Amino acid sequence: MANWVPFVSLSLISIFLLACIVVKNRHISARIILFWLFISGLAYVFEYIIFVLFNSYTYHPHILSNNYNDSVLGSISSQAFSVPIALTYIVVYHLRATRIALIIGLFFLIETWFTYSNLYEHHWWQSYYTSFFLVLSVILSKVWWKLLENDPNHYVLFITLFFALSTVSLSFAWILSSLLELYILPLHHFSNPTRDLIAGNAMYIWFTTYFYTLVIFFRYKDKKYVLWTILFLLTIEAFMVQEGVLLLKSPIMLMVLPLFHLSMMVIGGYYYAHHYQTFVEVKRKGLPSG
Repeated sequence: MANWVPFVSLSLISIFLLACIVVKNRHISARIILFWLFISGLAYVFEYIIFVLFNSYTYHPHILSNNYNDSVLGSISSQAFSVPIALTYIVVYHLRATRIALIIGLFFLIETWFTYSNLYEHHWWQSYYTSFFLVLSVILSKVWWKLLENDPNHYVLFITLFFALSTVSLSFAWILSSLLELYILPLHHFSNPTRDLIAGNAMYIWFTTYFYTLVIFFRYKDKKYVLWTILFLLTIEAFMVQEGVLLLKSPIMLMVLPLFHLSMMVIGGYYYAHHYQTFVEVKRKGLPSG
């Protein structure tokens, strides 16, 4: 069996499960999708620390020719789909401890199988670490789901939006930077060049995502704030190009990032503002604001 088959199969099964959850709970479908993206965003932070910075393990889906990008793709399969969707299923259906234990046990068995099948390689990580962090993730997920259910204050909404947006922005930025190499933002810390540019690019995209979140949450529909944000980020990027920090495939690629910023704010703002309160609406409706 080809290495990619288990990775693709798990991702497709997870996506199918998410689709079923959304269809069967249409009245809260927007919250489900936002929650899934929020958990994925947190998982990306976790993976950045242990996988990118501390080289905890390597995935071997054998889909991409570049070994590190191939490993990142395997990571996305786990951290954007399998684990966050399982956590979403747990909180939406309020599963009891016994069923949660079965799901965590299933992930332990899958990880063990992946390890022995050379689909996944531990460096210093251990499978029981995964189980431990899954337990913590379940606790966090249950707490955050309740916060979203019960008239969340603006801090909860802002944090949720930030991490949900970061899932989308980091995923697409990885494609633009690491796969297509339209721009490169190396950290100059790791010997592996792909690992190095992924580490640097992620830090910058989290920075830009913070500004997307500010505009969407506090100034939605105010076009001048969108424009000023893009100009502000473009100024930073032009400076980074001049200083040799940001490397472009060609000079015209300087326009790629502003278009990317605009897309994130427009698409993210449209979805969020149609299903959730912005800060203005929270204040207007007299909901708790912290």
